[in-house]
Amino acid sequence: MNPIRSLKVMVLAFCYLVLPPQAIAQELFPQDDILSMSLEDLMNIEVTSVSKKAERLQDVASAIYVVNSDDIRQSGATTLHEILRDVPGYWGTQDEYNSVYSGIRVSQPYNADPQTVLYLLDGTPLQELMGQTFSFINFDIPLDEIERIEVISGSGGTIYGANSATGVISIFTKDPDKYDGINVRAEGATPGYANATIRAGGKINDKLAISGYTKYRYFSGWESLAGKFEDGANNETLGENGTAFTKDFNKSMYYSLGLKANYNISSKDKISFRSHFNGRQKTTYTNSLGKEFLFERTDIKHENDINASRFVGNIRYDHNFSDKHSFFLRASTNIENDFYRLAGGMDISNAIYDFEIQDNISIGAFNDLSFGANYRLVNFDIHNIVAPNQIQYLDPKANESLKGAFIQDKLKLLDGKLNFTAGIKAENYSLVNDKYYISPMAKVAGIVNERFTVWGGFTQSYTTPGFNNTNIDWFLFQSASDETYDLVIYDQIYNQTATQVADLVFLDAYNTARNGGASQEEAVNSANDFISSDLGQSTIKSNTEAYIQSEEGQALLNGTTQNVKDQTLTTAVKNGSNTTPTQFQTWELGFKAQLYSHSQVNATLFHTNISDAVSASPGDPLASQLNQPSITRPNEQVNYYLYGNYMKGVNKGVELSVQAFPREDIVYKFSYTYQTTEWELQDNPDFSSDIIENTEEAPATPFMPEHIFRFRLTQSFGDHLTFNIQTIYASKHFSELNYFYDRLERYEMVAENDLRDLDAALGLEENQGYDFTPVAVNNDRFILNARVEKRFLDGKLTAYVFGNDILNEGRVMRTDQLRNVTLSQIGAMYGLGFNYRLK
Repeated sequence: MNPIRSLKVMVLAFCYLVLPPQAIAQELFPQDDILSMSLEDLMNIEVTSVSKKAERLQDVASAIYVVNSDDIRQSGATTLHEILRDVPGYWGTQDEYNSVYSGIRVSQPYNADPQTVLYLLDGTPLQELMGQTFSFINFDIPLDEIERIEVISGSGGTIYGANSATGVISIFTKDPDKYDGINVRAEGATPGYANATIRAGGKINDKLAISGYTKYRYFSGWESLAGKFEDGANNETLGENGTAFTKDFNKSMYYSLGLKANYNISSKDKISFRSHFNGRQKTTYTNSLGKEFLFERTDIKHENDINASRFVGNIRYDHNFSDKHSFFLRASTNIENDFYRLAGGMDISNAIYDFEIQDNISIGAFNDLSFGANYRLVNFDIHNIVAPNQIQYLDPKANESLKGAFIQDKLKLLDGKLNFTAGIKAENYSLVNDKYYISPMAKVAGIVNERFTVWGGFTQSYTTPGFNNTNIDWFLFQSASDETYDLVIYDQIYNQTATQVADLVFLDAYNTARNGGASQEEAVNSANDFISSDLGQSTIKSNTEAYIQSEEGQALLNGTTQNVKDQTLTTAVKNGSNTTPTQFQTWELGFKAQLYSHSQVNATLFHTNISDAVSASPGDPLASQLNQPSITRPNEQVNYYLYGNYMKGVNKGVELSVQAFPREDIVYKFSYTYQTTEWELQDNPDFSSDIIENTEEAPATPFMPEHIFRFRLTQSFGDHLTFNIQTIYASKHFSELNYFYDRLERYEMVAENDLRDLDAALGLEENQGYDFTPVAVNNDRFILNARVEKRFLDGKLTAYVFGNDILNEGRVMRTDQLRNVTLSQIGAMYGLGFNYRLK
């Protein structure tokens, strides 16, 4: 029997077997927290992400979504991405189990990293510094260690500043003061997933609380696609198994541990410490294009055994002067050691050291003033570059800084029913220039009554570019060595000359036979016999070599060689003349309402103008960057593409979410997101205006789906059994790529037409065995998840079964073709697990 079908049967059987009569169920165990909360309780939840101090969710003038620990547990998620994809505004696509390309609201242009969302773990920035994104693949903590995730959909405002232009994702782990004893969790799933976690902690005494955890996670991957060619085709050059990938690149192992502590110095002073470490082991394949690629059309594959890690830690001091005056000082670090896969790959040991101070003062009953400053030291360390002939950095061991200061004031009028919040932040990022960029913000919230709040506002914010946007020298195609040119061009001239000489030798043999009285047919046969004889071949060879060595032949050889060299200068990528932060100006209007006594509605309209977005230069780069001196290779001339502020755009949409409680044992959640982003080229001194008029930079199908529908049902059958089902539908979005199955085995880096044009310029035979096949065709996406949980032993033991992406029988998703070589897929996961809590 099919194992997946067997597990489906097991899930259904579990559901039916554990359903007791309702009367018995109601006498058993406590309800889940979310099912025992009233709607008024949910409206009054406090959040800290917006101002970094506690505020009632209903009063906040921002689109904020809270994922609590019950949401996480009931979702059946095994990764952070699987949790976040239930959040309105968020979308991400996987190319592997834990490798995700994601964003909030905005759909990126071509060749751009999603740099607009700030990720935080217990207040520590988690940005991956090469592209100022977040590396899902190098992050892992126990999901049941997370207390809640607060997601700001929209700008992080003056409080967060850089790289929070369209969203902030704040992950808060469980407080040692509120720890729930010792927890042991084990779960497993097809097609090869296992996870084991131990968590423990609590109060040591009235002043000290400590907690810690350790976790191991293994995943063998879905079915490997290595060596699986279309129509059963195979290539003998790839080996017996039909692939050049000899190791299992789908398998990954994670391990993590953490230690946290709170120490109450006094009733007014507190020190908290948080630390998280995770490691990862995996084999990854990369490729680079060597100097012979233009002629041989073969890339160089690299097998990389990765031992990556991330350490996140912070220490924070809080002091309460009074009920109306508080202060905190925080120092944190995010040290990421990883293998960065671009252009063959390299080891990175990049680090953030962040220092922050904030003072909050309430003046009377109507004025809340916050001000503070932050200093972020950024260390880049790029080393062990696999293909140094293809990629270099101007300063691979750079030290940069980000400095900022802000002030924000909240005025509460009409007994707190009308709130005005205004603030301004100034930031400088030394990697870019010495200029300070100003981010103003103004918002208003009108609390009509306890059930209805309307809000709106304007925010200007910036995203700082990554290291690749300011420091890179990446050689796409390299001019071959002189020896290669001489050899290839000599062969071309030799073959052309030999063909002409053979025609002359044939004609001479034909005329000789005819002069001897042979018929036309006899003369042709005689000439063919002579051409194929040893004497004929020797004659052709000697005459060909004599011509090539002649003055005329040498002139043809040298002229042809130089002409091909002129057409095949190295093509590379460097940064534009003046890369600056990207500016976002966002207008928002929203409301939060409790309808009747059993439903809550949140809606937000947003419109964002974007300028100075970072992307690759448009059109033909040779129009403005022909034959430039290489910035890292002395005495070499290069044709450069540029990477800089060449785009502007408009992002707009609506986010709607509804929570309904028709009965005390049922929760419905529904959300709908619509967003669209339109991009166009902006004026820039790096290229002429005529290129702007003839270049299309945004894909016809957007990276971010225009429409996303989410639905979630949580139901308690009595107090001991909980059922959760979740569906997600995303409209058609950009995912299609081309994969070269035969010989190259990699995603397309050069369009087929460009390859044919290169062949024509070089005089090579067209299409030398590198036909591509479209994969991950642009399409919509439907996801179905389910989880059933039962509690035993007074709630100490929990057993559950889950299914993630149940209807997915295996599909290739969008990947980063610049960094990936291997063809991978994602699929369904069915599993079961147990959690035991000992207080």
